[in-house]
Amino acid sequence: MNPSKMMQKPIRIVVFTVLLLSVSAVYAQQFNSDNYLTMPHGTGTFVLTSGERNATMYSTFTLLPRFELNFQSSLFWADESLNTSQFFSLNVFGKYMLWVNEANTSGVAVFLGAGKSPGFFTQDGYASLHKNYWTAVPFTIPFLNNTISWDIMPGALVDLDYGNNKETAWGFTYSTRVAVYKVIPQTAIVAEFYGTEGKAYSKPEYKVGLRWEPNSYIIPAISYGACFDGSPGAGFEIGIVIFTPQFLKKDFIKNNSIQF
Repeated sequence: MNPSKMMQKPIRIVVFTVLLLSVSAVYAQQFNSDNYLTMPHGTGTFVLTSGERNATMYSTFTLLPRFELNFQSSLFWADESLNTSQFFSLNVFGKYMLWVNEANTSGVAVFLGAGKSPGFFTQDGYASLHKNYWTAVPFTIPFLNNTISWDIMPGALVDLDYGNNKETAWGFTYSTRVAVYKVIPQTAIVAEFYGTEGKAYSKPEYKVGLRWEPNSYIIPAISYGACFDGSPGAGFEIGIVIFTPQFLKKDFIKNNSIQF
């Protein structure tokens, strides 16, 4: 492949990210696995990642204690090697934290969503929200005094409009992620793999990356992903997550103002 063509897509990705203005501690979505944690009541989380395969934006609102409402939109680039055109997908889902330990280092949550679930990838093009449903149960196990955090997220999905024959297809989703701290200052080393088994099959993929955590509000990351069989996956991705104050609570709205 021509090296100049290989560089055009990453350059376009960087420009796209800058133009849109917009992962994080263990809870950001540049990585497909998630953990038990929901953000404090009233906060918002805005995540944008862009890479060689697609660009994705998340908007998350913690409307109630332990409950998050999430909106995800993804734009997949045209791929000449696979003869596919550019397409778009939407995903709306809720997350509820079922249990958390006293130290807030381990717990269990549950997801329920409409649209194609994170980590499930096919070249089918646009997927209607009302024809795709998924669920997952993430739980987190800490090791070595929280130096290592291990997220495990089994789940299931159903696609009511799968393939050329528009069949109903079920899938078992699996995703797991390990984050290692205290090796690089203020940085997590992250590795994960994920995929889907069953009729609604999605190739097993992996991602590895670095997540810089200098503060509690803005956290960037860079990662690389591919399929285990050697075929292309997510490729190189850059991303950033922005956490807001608890602006969705009445007390914050009443006692604060915007300076124009």
